[in-house]
This record gives sequence, structure tokens and C-alpha cells, in this order.
Amino acid sequence: MNCRPSLVFSALLLLTLSLSSFAQRRRFDIDYRRTCDVDAPLTRLEDFNYRLQTVIVRGSTHVMTLTVRIGYARVDAIELRDEGNADIARGIVITLRDTTRENSEDGRSYIDYDEIDRVIAAWDRVARTDDTITKLNNFESRYRTKGDFEISVFRQTPGGAVAATVSSGLCERVRLALSLDELVKLRHMVAQGKERLDELK
Repeated sequence: MNCRPSLVFSALLLLTLSLSSFAQRRRFDIDYRRTCDVDAPLTRLEDFNYRLQTVIVRGSTHVMTLTVRIGYARVDAIELRDEGNADIARGIVITLRDTTRENSEDGRSYIDYDEIDRVIAAWDRVARTDDTITKLNNFESRYRTKGDFEISVFRQTPGGAVAATVSSGLCERVRLALSLDELVKLRHMVAQGKERLDELK
């Protein structure tokens, strides 16, 4: 009895079943979407950066750059205009750079004009944080804008100094440590940026 056709048939059947089960497996796809991605622009200023098939005109004024121990914070007043429908957005962009990290991206946050006053008021409240806000040993007070710029004042050890940080950026977050005086200077830079924008009215 010749068993060769049976062996060939068995081999073909096994191959077919293997291919069938392989085809039913979920194909591995690289997910390019990160958890830091957002589905929509966080601010009106960012919305202009996403617009396509229209001419966007950008005007900007550099307000000031604050140099700190490990980097700098830059504040610019900006105005964006969509030539297609005459839509205008104004506000502040804060750029943070950590100069101790090689090849790192800047952290950039946008603050729409109509949000600036709320941000400044919250900034003042956070900057006044001290050990009177709680009876516990350690404390922290923070505020985050719509554009993901965060201000934080804290004390992590009992009796330790009060420290401040600012941070920005979605995917590769940039965080700068500031003295309380530097935090107040940066706040005044944002207020100056609003004054520049008020001159456009």
C-alpha cells in the first residue's frame, strides 16, 4: 500500500489549518498614537495651527525671557488671523527650555486672551502658598491652564524651604524649578504680554 498520497494530503491539511489560524490572529499594528496626544486643540490659538487650506497670518512680540538655573522661560504675545474668514485669536505663548537636557524639545503652552486674567489671579493665589494653608507638615498648591501650562508651589519636607516649578508640554514635559521671586517675575511677564495685546484694541 502506497502511503505517500496520505502523507501529502496530511501535510497539506496541516498547512491549511495553520494558515487559517494565523489569518485569524490579530495583526500586530504599531500604535503611533501616544497617551499625550489630544483629540482636539486645547486653545483657540492652537486651533489656528491646525487649520488647513487657508492663509494664517501670525504677528508676535517678544515680551521677555527669564533665565533660571537650569534653563529659561520665554513669553511672547501673539495674534493669529485666518485670512479665509477674518477670524482672529490673540494670547500668550510660554516656552520653556531645560538646557541641561540635550536634544530635548521645548515645552510650549498657549493661553488665550480671555483666559489670561483668570490665570494671573490663580497664579497670585498659588504664589502666596505657605504653611498656613494646612495643618499638615507638607503642602502643595498648583494651577493648570487649558493649554497645559502648570504652576506649582510646595514644601516637601517639614521645615524645608518653599519651592516653585512651572511645567509645559504634552509628550515630553519640560519642568523648571524657580525661586518664588522668579515665579513672580514670570507672572509679571505674562501680565506685560496682555498689556501688549490690549494696545491692539
